[in-house]
Amino acid sequence: MIIQSAQTISFSSITASELTVTLKANRLYTGIRMYFVYTDAAGVGGPISCFENLNSIVVDAPEYGNNSRRLDLSGNTMGLLPLCAQLGAVNSRDAASATSVHSTTPIQTAGGGTLNTAGYAYVDIAVNKQSLDQDLRVTINGLVHTAGDTMTVSFGFLDYPMRQVFFRAYDQTNVSTAQQWFPADATLRGVAITEYGTGWTQGAANAFAFATRSDDVTQISLNGEQETTFSNPGQLGPSIDECINGGPSGNDNSWNSFNAFGMFKNFPVQSGAQYVSVDATAGTGDYLVLGVLEG
Repeated sequence: MIIQSAQTISFSSITASELTVTLKANRLYTGIRMYFVYTDAAGVGGPISCFENLNSIVVDAPEYGNNSRRLDLSGNTMGLLPLCAQLGAVNSRDAASATSVHSTTPIQTAGGGTLNTAGYAYVDIAVNKQSLDQDLRVTINGLVHTAGDTMTVSFGFLDYPMRQVFFRAYDQTNVSTAQQWFPADATLRGVAITEYGTGWTQGAANAFAFATRSDDVTQISLNGEQETTFSNPGQLGPSIDECINGGPSGNDNSWNSFNAFGMFKNFPVQSGAQYVSVDATAGTGDYLVLGVLEG
């Protein structure tokens, strides 16, 4: 169920600006829906993707203390926004409806047609509000293509079950061994590793594109431990699909058709600082590393 909120923000400048909205509610809720509508005043160039006009999004719930930033994306990590929405869902059915955007093709054109260029989009983000004493804050940095255009963002509260998780995303340069640490004051519940071929660029035909699967990744390891070190990373290939929608291998909109790996199934629950390392052929493409944490 969606509980209506009257809060709305709007962008109308071709120069990026940052707006913060404070969301007040009279009851606890599990998440928020952000609904984007882009209006092309001149009617030129056909539909425009809302996502390519976003530079950063931060969702802050102060009652979580050091982990108050439930979502914090900027630059190339913006490509993970729909994936974060899906991984906050408790089952594949909820994941399928957690966003209107293909998580594997957030902006790019693929499959013989243009995807995600409609003038509207939505994402559902897990929050699991614990207190009404402190309000939720959402900060968005955005802009529009052309003077006279507008992009509005409206917010609604959700009360269907969502996972008690938050996200940390990192843009990792591909060197021979890339190592990424995660916060020590939370419990790591899973890791997604994806390669991208095209960076986040407003107005480009393929403003952001994940890279298709290749054999440049030679090993993935969690904490350097033998039982969580995979010298055949292809074994991890289906993991993101399994958690989201079980999409078939080879499908354009399936994570398994991209150079993406997930460590979710039977993930070891350990406390304290943890890290994931990726061994790959240096310089073949940069990686986005997404940590799904509880705390």
